Amino acid sequence: MTMEKYQIVIAGNGEPALVCTLSARHTYSDKSIAIIKTDKQNSIVEEILTSISGRFSNMLNIFYDDISSRNHNVLQLTGGGKIEYEKLVLATGSRAIEPPIDGIQRDGVILINKDPEQIRKMKTEALEAESIVIYGGGYIGVELCDELLRAGKKITIIEKSKRLMPSSFDADISNKVREVIENLGGRVILDAKIKSVLGIDAVTGVKLSSDDVIDCDFLMICCGSRPNVDLAEKLGIIYDRDRGILVDEYFRTSDKNIYAVGDCAAKHDFFASDLSNVLMYNSKMEEAKLLGANLYSIIFNRGKMISYLSEKRNFKNRIKTELKKLEISNATKDFIPLPRL
Repeated sequence: MTMEKYQIVIAGNGEPALVCTLSARHTYSDKSIAIIKTDKQNSIVEEILTSISGRFSNMLNIFYDDISSRNHNVLQLTGGGKIEYEKLVLATGSRAIEPPIDGIQRDGVILINKDPEQIRKMKTEALEAESIVIYGGGYIGVELCDELLRAGKKITIIEKSKRLMPSSFDADISNKVREVIENLGGRVILDAKIKSVLGIDAVTGVKLSSDDVIDCDFLMICCGSRPNVDLAEKLGIIYDRDRGILVDEYFRTSDKNIYAVGDCAAKHDFFASDLSNVLMYNSKMEEAKLLGANLYSIIFNRGKMISYLSEKRNFKNRIKTELKKLEISNATKDFIPLPRL
């Protein structure tokens, strides 16, 4: 096959790849752009990309393929094609963490990822169930628990830590979240792990590490996400398996003409001066917009996008802290104010 040449190549299926493409197209209208996608599952992204590629057919093309290797700045595709690039952006996202549970492949067990369409499909199936177990007490698990309790479902949420949302809030907030869930009729089990899924073909319950059994006809696993670094490994880019592709303040990888953005890129903790495993939607979209506009020159400053503190983190990093309680009038009651799906 003949080799095609593009100045900017963006590899990824999700929203950050789309946002980076739009930003680069807006900033560098004279640059040719290729998008390499491995699937068409995200219909919203697919519709937008198809629309803009149709308007700029000479300068923007989509390839439904996968990258198998590279030789300097030439990418080898699994379908046999080759693409030469000046700037390459990796926006490969993250994968849901699958915990080691016997019987996890049974019907009625779903591993929650960040794909909006998968979450909508999952919610439809969950509303048809009677008794649901949610494994994972982070943001997504707590939000799903709240919504399904309000839909009248019998919910048990299981968290392996000693409190809910342990990486996001101090203990007093975690305790309040637990109180809200229990007031809505939910059951909270802490400091516990699921050992196995019970049932012949479909799930009928779960067995905990304590050998206690919880009956259910639907199991939702929300144990977090891990950066997808498979492509970085193929390309010989330096990465951390748990934290992501290592990048500098300009999103450049160990190869200065290859960038990484979104969930696949390692995040830096501003306060601890270390890598962080916090993956947030708003920050990755902002990253993608900034990167797309700064591939060839610094036009927009990255700035400070997001950071958060807690009493525990302050103590760990020796930051002097003074806490005060603020009374808020008209505060919401029996409601967890998290973004809706």
